[in-house]
Amino acid sequence: MKTRQIIVLLWAFLTLSTTSFGQKKKKVPQDTTATRAWVRSYVQSVLSTPVLQPETPPSDNRPDCVAGLTLVSVVPVEKQLEVTFHSLDVQRIDYEVFQAQKVVFSGNTGQLTSPVFRINYNPPKGQYEVKIKAKNCKSDPKTGIKTIQVAQIENSTPANVVPENVIRTTPPRIIYYNYDDTGEELSAIKLKVERKQDGKLYLSDDGTMPFRSYYAINGATTSQLIQYPVRAGEWIHLVKWVADIDNINADAWRTSVQYAGLKNKKFAQTYECTFYVADGTTTKLDYTQPLWKNEAHRDGLNLTYTPAFTLKNKRYGSETIPNESETQLKNLSWATGTDRYQLLYANEVKDLTNRLGKGITDLQDHELDRAADMLASMTSSAYFAVDYEPHNPQADNWRWNFDSGNFRSVMQKLSQRIYERHKKYFYSWIGKGNRFAFRGKQFELDGWANDTWGNDLDTYLAIHENPTEITHVDLAAPTLTQVGFGYSSTTINGDAAKGNEWVSPKLWYLRALDVLNIQTLITPPNEKLLLFVWPFEDKPADANRSPMTRLKWGQGYIKQVDNRVQYPHNLVRDAIFTYLCNPKHSYTQYWLFGNSYDPYDLLYWSKINGQLSCHSQNAGGFFVSEYTGPDTPPCPTSGKGYIGKDALSVSAMIQAHELFAKGIQDVCDGTQVRDSFEFVQYVRQNAGVTETQTPLHQNDTGEFARAYKYGQPWVQLWKNPKSGKRVLLYQDLYAGAFEEGKFTVIIDGRNITRTTQGNNLYTEIF
Repeated sequence: MKTRQIIVLLWAFLTLSTTSFGQKKKKVPQDTTATRAWVRSYVQSVLSTPVLQPETPPSDNRPDCVAGLTLVSVVPVEKQLEVTFHSLDVQRIDYEVFQAQKVVFSGNTGQLTSPVFRINYNPPKGQYEVKIKAKNCKSDPKTGIKTIQVAQIENSTPANVVPENVIRTTPPRIIYYNYDDTGEELSAIKLKVERKQDGKLYLSDDGTMPFRSYYAINGATTSQLIQYPVRAGEWIHLVKWVADIDNINADAWRTSVQYAGLKNKKFAQTYECTFYVADGTTTKLDYTQPLWKNEAHRDGLNLTYTPAFTLKNKRYGSETIPNESETQLKNLSWATGTDRYQLLYANEVKDLTNRLGKGITDLQDHELDRAADMLASMTSSAYFAVDYEPHNPQADNWRWNFDSGNFRSVMQKLSQRIYERHKKYFYSWIGKGNRFAFRGKQFELDGWANDTWGNDLDTYLAIHENPTEITHVDLAAPTLTQVGFGYSSTTINGDAAKGNEWVSPKLWYLRALDVLNIQTLITPPNEKLLLFVWPFEDKPADANRSPMTRLKWGQGYIKQVDNRVQYPHNLVRDAIFTYLCNPKHSYTQYWLFGNSYDPYDLLYWSKINGQLSCHSQNAGGFFVSEYTGPDTPPCPTSGKGYIGKDALSVSAMIQAHELFAKGIQDVCDGTQVRDSFEFVQYVRQNAGVTETQTPLHQNDTGEFARAYKYGQPWVQLWKNPKSGKRVLLYQDLYAGAFEEGKFTVIIDGRNITRTTQGNNLYTEIF
């Protein structure tokens, strides 16, 4: 299940119930084609831990660089060395910094996106020599050398753009992710970018469709894409949703057979793409964001580009271990050992129950200690769960019987005893979630109750305003609660109360974070929260996926035909960072992703020139990609899945933890508490309209529910009781994606006004 191919296979054939994130499946699906041994054997082969390998050295047969490589300048800037060079076809550069003829620092730029890069080295006062050479072609060492004199230890001169002549002479262009020009034109979406006289970049879509279009740019929505302001040098995620409906909130469900049936289904199509604008400038970001060219993704997660960081009280990782060196993963605090989260599947449950001689719900209370010991011994991980989906449900449901009346109590006891006896955190991945009551109404934070969140905001706000009235709390696992986001649609989740405003791209985000706050309210102080993420749409089952992933390969090209819409990676990063600031958060788990960096592995589940091939010919007609070309390429043998768009979301997860490690974790160390403040005013720009508003605010945990109900920003303030330091979080999801905003808060009688960029999360320590 490492890639979209595997995810789709298991979804399509195993009938995963994923109404929204956190909704555990209530019944084990009946026997289907996909439960046969060949699927399980393939999944197990993909789930095996890969061999960690170093980077492949460059070839000795490199061609000469077309225009050479000239080192134009080296300038000390913000504790780094900023290098400007000239070339035409250089893609990566190796660099060395010498002092007194000895190398004091060296490295590689990774994939270049502009004629400027920075060396993460802060040289002391003295004379240095910088040498650069191309990695993909042969360059002349005589033109790649400069001597500099550093006069002071620090130089804070701002230099986040290249010289003005570069801006004037370099036309902006769109660099798509995983999208090669195959000659197949898409008339429905035709993006163009231009620089206007004000010096800013603007994005437009000249694509034509017979029905109304809706746009989401980095999660910010707009009814039309004409002269939309954007920034260069950072990823932009765009979704164009076209539908034959009158009201996107009231009628979006009509676009799916899953909800509307065959007779009443309305047309809908999604066009999704990720790109950045290259114009010769660079953009200064607080996190590391590798930019790839519009070609097959071959350089992995580009982890060597991210500076090392250490997490003190948090962990993160995935069932997939990236195909990177062990040293590099350690440098980024990626969990690979006993602190790594693990799921146990049907084979482990079969082994367990065979040794027990009975099903887990058939055990007597005195037998649960032995079961707890056996479960704990099946993994070295401190965090683990059971995801039981048997090959033959009719024959094997008894082993882990979700429908048994005592299933919940057995899981509660196992969770408690595994912690008491082994200091490990355990829960059942499938099962009902945490329950509580409020003013006579029962709640279950497990999917269905959350799906009505937008239509029942007043009740949720009352919970936040009156938490002492929460009663009858019943936790699914008394030591660890799973929270998170993913699976649910970011396109068709509607809210009739919002008129024809497209709320779905914001609804998932604010709902997930509000549920985090409620889980924090109902769980005891020692309960840990595990963040589980898979940021792709898994419903509706018949959604028309985006045709925007196509890659040149060999003599032809590969087109991915099942290409699920991805959550905006900027919001994935911001959401994960917000979870990290919660004192109960302990672990972040990205479900699965492909650990192959070779798009050739897309052919594993594929049609080749119209014929089912490779593994698909034995899979009952299932395929996720198509190859078209004059040849018939051989089937891949790696058994791995191509990483594809997951590279963007996994990078977003790394970015969130990289940001958190930069001082935030010293304030949000698990002892932090909410602090009071006044939210005075905010200024928002969207689609050229500027508005100044006074928000509705209370010092409770209802900031996300209020943000959604009133269309306003949200603010959090965390305070460390030992150091007295605070962390301020602010975000306006209703702002334009890249337009400037402002906000004012009062903390301890002090007016604090800050400027923000678009709908991104603003953070500050003070």
